[in-house]
Amino acid sequence: MWRVGWCIALALALVCSSAEAADWYTGLPSDGPASNAPRVAIDIAIDGTSQRSLAGAMIGTIAPFAPLDRTGMRIRIAGLGGTYSYISSAPGVGRVYGTLADGSFMAGYEWVLKRATIAIYGGPEITSNRLSEYDPTNSVKGTRFGFKMGVEFFVEPTDNTMLSGVASYSTNNDAYYGRLKFGFAFADHLYIGPEIIALGDDYFQQWRFGGHVSGLRLGMMQLGVSGGFLNDRVRGAGMYGVLETRFTF
Repeated sequence: MWRVGWCIALALALVCSSAEAADWYTGLPSDGPASNAPRVAIDIAIDGTSQRSLAGAMIGTIAPFAPLDRTGMRIRIAGLGGTYSYISSAPGVGRVYGTLADGSFMAGYEWVLKRATIAIYGGPEITSNRLSEYDPTNSVKGTRFGFKMGVEFFVEPTDNTMLSGVASYSTNNDAYYGRLKFGFAFADHLYIGPEIIALGDDYFQQWRFGGHVSGLRLGMMQLGVSGGFLNDRVRGAGMYGVLETRFTF
């Protein structure tokens, strides 16, 4: 049956967690004064599929003691909401519509090197999943409290290539999310290339394969888009699309 695991695709860790949406960010250490570098990043992402799922996430990352382009502690606050539907296998239930809300507060540490960044996060998470109909086959309904952990990295192996990844795990329904992207530079920190995503929980599994454009800059905002094919263990093949933005200040 279709479950809520697709929502983890946002937070993304993102949230490195999840959700997390910051994995497409292509910023690297600056050579300027540390006092001029941003200390706060806001990531917003929208994820939709052809299988009647839509979710949005907002992630705030704070560098309390040093700018984001320096090694140091990070604090991350994330919120996620979404809707989905599926046809229950329980007799007489039929189509079920669900809503998901998720929030997490995580602390972590990020290492910023000349050509790479790597960060780890962990902290409490609350998830609420509500259904339009009672479905005895859906064990992930209701409100749960748990712990979420994640790791993310970004590397520029050469002047014209990038490799980034994010992975997370939550004790709420054993939800997991992983995303790996490779890109070629078509402009300064603007990358185009393939991506692969795996996500799921106790009942749900999905693979995604597509392409991405990452690092498009419009003033203080950065944009990323991706999309492609998905394969759901129960519902079969479909399409997905993701729009991501980042603001720093």
